[in-house]
Amino acid sequence: MKSINYIILIILVTVSVYSCSDDQCNADTDALLKTELLVLDTNLTSIKYLANLSVYSPEWTDSIHYSEEGSKNILNFNLSPISDTTEIVITSLNAALNDTLFIYSRRELLFLSPECGFVTTFTIDTILNSTNYIDSLKIITKNISTEKDGSIKIYF
Repeated sequence: MKSINYIILIILVTVSVYSCSDDQCNADTDALLKTELLVLDTNLTSIKYLANLSVYSPEWTDSIHYSEEGSKNILNFNLSPISDTTEIVITSLNAALNDTLFIYSRRELLFLSPECGFVTTFTIDTILNSTNYIDSLKIITKNISTEKDGSIKIYF
């Protein structure tokens, strides 16, 4: 009888040790759109258009939704996890007009892990933009996931 109790105790301890989790999400859960801003217009260069750049979306409660990478002309945006359209406004204190991007994408909800939960991945369909200062726009990478950021270039 003692050996059966001992075996059951060992099984219970083993199962409880291996079922433990640290309950922390150590994976990257951001699916970002890497945006490179290239100013080719000498008028915008002379007024230092990028020096006082602000990027925001009217859909979000806080104003700026980007994280800077090493270069001042590369921004990383989060697309809307609740809508297939993301509106981004680009403005500068040194310029009178704003430019607006409308990013149309398809969303897919994927289960990452029990600790991290679900993440949203995107596929960019189309990007429309105003033409106040933006000359053109090029989509480099359409698919945005936690492993690989999407990429666009905006030419001013």
